[in-house]
Amino acid sequence: MSEFRYNKLTQHWILFAPNRAKRPTNFSTSNTTIQDIKSCPFELGNESKTPNELARIGNDKQWRCRIVANLYNALSIEQEPKSYKNGCFENKSGFGAHEVIIETPSHTKQMFDFNVDEFFDYFSIIRLRLKDLKKDTRIKYFSIFKNYGENGGATIHHSHSQLIATPFIPKTTHKALQFYEKYKTDTERDFFDDLIADEKSFKKAILFENNFFIAYCPYASRYPFEITIVAKKNLTSLIDFTDVDIYSLSEVISFCFLKLKSALGKPDFNMLIKNGDIQSSTNSNRFHIEILPRLYKTAGFELDTDIMVNTFLPETAAEILKES
Repeated sequence: MSEFRYNKLTQHWILFAPNRAKRPTNFSTSNTTIQDIKSCPFELGNESKTPNELARIGNDKQWRCRIVANLYNALSIEQEPKSYKNGCFENKSGFGAHEVIIETPSHTKQMFDFNVDEFFDYFSIIRLRLKDLKKDTRIKYFSIFKNYGENGGATIHHSHSQLIATPFIPKTTHKALQFYEKYKTDTERDFFDDLIADEKSFKKAILFENNFFIAYCPYASRYPFEITIVAKKNLTSLIDFTDVDIYSLSEVISFCFLKLKSALGKPDFNMLIKNGDIQSSTNSNRFHIEILPRLYKTAGFELDTDIMVNTFLPETAAEILKES
């Protein structure tokens, strides 16, 4: 049984999920063997090896992407959401959802290899699933993320992302949403409009822009070759997207991964898809994506101070990406 425990020192909720310790670890950057493919639960033809399917794009024999329940789930929709005291300590039950987005039927293809249409399928199936999960008003936040490579925390080679739905807004996200709201109150301007204007004024780190999205290496990047993609219009979540919006986003992210591949090969990375408070009618978030290449591991100074050490200026990283 999973549970959240409150850390009084850091004032953060910590999720304890013993079931996650049972995960297989078969990620390898080396060439994948035929045996790996045959045993992969995400492979086309191995659908019976995954838990119940929750959504798919494509037909039974040739699906293009699927969403399934996570076999090694951190949270469970079957648990009752409740808070309780354990002696002097604060606990919450492990209520929520934990799902796997199987991005492609191909065992060897990664996001660096996706075309625009494949990204369109990827974001479309996430939108479909979020709309369904949002009907459960006990769910307040969607964490949608992708881990790739050893430094990114991946454990299975087949390209996939994860969706974890929680019954509360995590503290870091809550503080960010409060900041966006206060910024609008204080300045009568939208934070993300100003952010985009500032990055465009800097000019040196803009990677790609179309009518609806902009991609750039942030002026104060935390990681070398970090990329942020921001919606230029007021879209707070993927739930709000039209097909045109999804196609425009797919164009931008396809370009970004192509440039990362050209410049760095296929680097380990984490990708975060930021949707904000999905149940709030005054969600002050602007939909954005953070692509965080993990060229080296986080060490003691970063963990102690929460100050990241980056060895590449964003304008240098952007120049390398654009020329690749």
